[in-house]
Amino acid sequence: MGEPRIRQRKFAPRSRQGCLTCRARRKRCDGQRPDCQNCVRLNLTCEYQAPRRLAIEASVSQESDSSPESLLGPLQPSLDPWDALPGDELGLRKHLLRYYVEAFIPSVSVATTASSFYTSLYIPWAFECEGMLNAILALSSAQLARRTATKDRAQHLRSISAKHQRKCHTFLSDRIPDTGGPPRDAYQVIGIILLLVGLEALNGDKSTRWLSQMKCVRGILNRLPDSNKSWELDSLRRHFTYHNAMASLMARVSKNESLFVYDDLSLTCEPADPLTVDPLMGINYYLCRLISRIQYVSSTNPAFPQISEAAFAVIERDIQQWTYGSPIGIPGLDIPVALDLIALAESYRLAALIQLYRTSAAHKVLVSSCASRAMEFISRIPPGSPAESSLLYPIFLAGAELDNEPEIMKMFKRLAEIQARNCYENVSNVQKVLEEVWRPALNGEKKRDWEEVLQEWDWSFTLG
Repeated sequence: MGEPRIRQRKFAPRSRQGCLTCRARRKRCDGQRPDCQNCVRLNLTCEYQAPRRLAIEASVSQESDSSPESLLGPLQPSLDPWDALPGDELGLRKHLLRYYVEAFIPSVSVATTASSFYTSLYIPWAFECEGMLNAILALSSAQLARRTATKDRAQHLRSISAKHQRKCHTFLSDRIPDTGGPPRDAYQVIGIILLLVGLEALNGDKSTRWLSQMKCVRGILNRLPDSNKSWELDSLRRHFTYHNAMASLMARVSKNESLFVYDDLSLTCEPADPLTVDPLMGINYYLCRLISRIQYVSSTNPAFPQISEAAFAVIERDIQQWTYGSPIGIPGLDIPVALDLIALAESYRLAALIQLYRTSAAHKVLVSSCASRAMEFISRIPPGSPAESSLLYPIFLAGAELDNEPEIMKMFKRLAEIQARNCYENVSNVQKVLEEVWRPALNGEKKRDWEEVLQEWDWSFTLG
């Protein structure tokens, strides 16, 4: 009888004073009404509806054998408190929007940043633009579907996601002209398409549809006047740059050369502010721009071989000499997270060199050592770190080039851990491809090349 009273005294103050939003996020709340300072600062909906909280807890307890004490503990990876979906359309929208802010964004961000376009740009647009709102709802419901343990609820959430995805396509088709001119609401159109690329990663689509989407975004960005300089456009370019780096890898495998997604025609670019921490790239923005340029030398039949050789030398030099400011000391960024971002940056650098060296027969001998060094930096990022959400690109490139069985087994173990935590289907795609790459090697035969596997299976997926 004594033990329950101790737990009640421990958690009661937060339960009585905190708003629902802070309790769901497991954050301390000042209890101010009508809106607490946490919700005001993060532009979140602040609610003090105790009956609604009790209803959520009741529905969860009916569907599981969890004890009352477990409901007071930290959120589990399955995010059970989010499973109780409101029955009305307006309530469901609010529920999915809150999930997007409080669960989805942290799951895909390498660090919490005040300037994240996921919150500072896309959330305000969702209240102005129906297409952006539908893109966010499609993403939230799709991720919830993959994280719920109830089959019927997962199917229901997938149908909700598909419905909002269709609405996005209707919105886009109404604004992108068939003549190829600039679309109406160009900024919102770009943001929606980029979110849909993320949805393709979550759902594990294996077609080249996402490459076509990237090509569409690139065309829109090229048609925007040079005078259009704003933080909104800079945010969209950053989001595009991240996915464009992933596209530079898969476009080579595509049988359709027209899907190559180049960045621009200049091989030189100014490094970004070294203290900028991007939610997807961390401190890798400039490096991801360099990765995008590898497409210039990855064509199997370059029109101008001499230019390709010169481009190779420039890209190799820039990747090797790339420097970045230390994220340690940035306000709001803990030292462990900053160290993880440095390890992530170095793993990306080595993965970029692997991608580049695979295009040159004279440099392929360097690939194996780059892979081992990349895995060393990857191992420095602890399981469950926010930086892990962006590890798929270096793990895939390095994992396919390792040369000893212990490292291979370690790589597969890490992939399985990532898949168990984030439930993204593109992680499962990577697992299947690498298993096929190493299947003959583990039986004493020659390992396969991942490009050959993808071409044989006719697969293309983003590593974002």
